[in-house]
Amino acid sequence: MKNQNTIVIGGMAMVAGLAGASAQESSPLFKVGSVDVRPHATYSLMYDDNIFLEHKAKQAGGRGNAGRDHDFIHTFTPGLRLNAGDAAARQSAYFDANYEVVVTRFSNYSGSDAIDHNASVEFGGKFNRLSLGVSQKLESRSDADAANLAANGRAKRKTWTTEVKTSYEVSEKTTSGLDLTQVIGDYEAPLVDSAERMANLYLDYQVLPKVKMGLGATVGYLQVDGTAANHNANSAYEQGLLRLNWAATEKLSINATGGIEHRNIQERAAADPDNFVFQVTASWKATEQTVVSLGVTRANKVSNAQLAQLNQETAVSGSLKHQLWESISLGLDAGYSYSHYKATTAAAAAVRDDNYIFAKPSLSYRFAERAQATVFYQYRRNDSNLLVNANDFYGNQLGLELSYRF
Repeated sequence: MKNQNTIVIGGMAMVAGLAGASAQESSPLFKVGSVDVRPHATYSLMYDDNIFLEHKAKQAGGRGNAGRDHDFIHTFTPGLRLNAGDAAARQSAYFDANYEVVVTRFSNYSGSDAIDHNASVEFGGKFNRLSLGVSQKLESRSDADAANLAANGRAKRKTWTTEVKTSYEVSEKTTSGLDLTQVIGDYEAPLVDSAERMANLYLDYQVLPKVKMGLGATVGYLQVDGTAANHNANSAYEQGLLRLNWAATEKLSINATGGIEHRNIQERAAADPDNFVFQVTASWKATEQTVVSLGVTRANKVSNAQLAQLNQETAVSGSLKHQLWESISLGLDAGYSYSHYKATTAAAAAVRDDNYIFAKPSLSYRFAERAQATVFYQYRRNDSNLLVNANDFYGNQLGLELSYRF
């Protein structure tokens, strides 16, 4: 109850701040030399009827519905962004850094309260024919993530992502580049940590005024905590890729990458699979008020829930945003993913298949350029053929989010 009283007062103060901010202009709070200082804050109140993603009970004779814990979740996210140079277009020298703290409080389940820290820093620019970008990001989460954790309750985890991206204009029509990426997953026990490092070399050619095609090659290594006796999913992989960048019209653009991946599983005598992997993104400005985006991917991912498994995930997601009036917009985010979990033992047996869907409609109202209020509803469901752990779950979320940023 003490948490609830404090949070309600804080929420009222945030609403008052938003009302007073509506007349402000979209400009930095102040500048230190050439650096823009932009504070921001978000408060959300959400009702979740399955806060731990508890399973639907599976019995031999059919499916039941286990008791699901529900609660009101309050989240405060104050932050600060510093940027300088061409931070918007990134066509010349720029610097962009952001930090925020995420304070999560439950009305009843105070044992799940959490404080997380997110941060990012990026710098780079375009220097004659060479474009360079270097970034470091930290994402901390303390929730029940359906896509990555399946039905494993709320888990604290950190993801460190380091990227170096280079692009060089060989000629007017030819571009080459090298991207280096490292992703480190630091997970709370009993989940397992992981580290993945990859390098992607590509060469693109402007075939037509609106069509750019190319070739790419990726090499990478996935390391999962554990020992050989635990049959961990350590593996090296190589990918041969085709690339397409197509500006079909002024309102429609499509980017696609696809090819074959060969993965060498480090487990002794394990089968080394070859798989077709791809990524397609499309953006369509249907009308002056409506924007539609679509993404389709297929890739092999680490399973931090089980160190001896790989997740071959095929996913499709889309979003639609429609401007009803100048300050009011409708949004819809939805997606489906099929996850085929496979053991990395010598037998390479299939463990389970999961089918996960979500849908999230929303309605937003913007206070001038700095403040916004959004109401949303989200439905999540996972259907799995894993009988032993009954990995099925579903949940509903209803919330209000208030944000203010310079």
